[in-house]
Amino acid sequence: MLRDIPSSALKELVRLTEHKERLMAQIQEIDREMIRVQNKFGIPSRESDQRAPVTVSRSPGGPIRRRSKRGALKEKILRALRSAGKKGATVGDLSKKLKVPSANLYVWFNGTGRSVPGIKKVGVAKYRLR
Repeated sequence: MLRDIPSSALKELVRLTEHKERLMAQIQEIDREMIRVQNKFGIPSRESDQRAPVTVSRSPGGPIRRRSKRGALKEKILRALRSAGKKGATVGDLSKKLKVPSANLYVWFNGTGRSVPGIKKVGVAKYRLR
């Protein structure tokens, strides 16, 4: 593996590694200096700080989402496409009408929608029933 690397590339890697080590030494010296200044003025270091626990609160009375029954999305989509008629409907329109994220609809049409007889793609993100 190392036989395939040209010597110029190895020299460059050595040069970059040495440069990185010099920079890391400078960073360590800056850290030591910062600790000296913090200790001089009584500033607590960040490592000793106790972090507050993070809590996530839900809005009271917010919508509770329940999982739909199996096949419910299919029925909603077919009903919406029937009402759209021959012109069909775009995924964006269906998303607004059915109150379903458009990403869910794209996935549905790409997977389940392919095996549903009667659904035809008539344009970019546009579908209709035959």
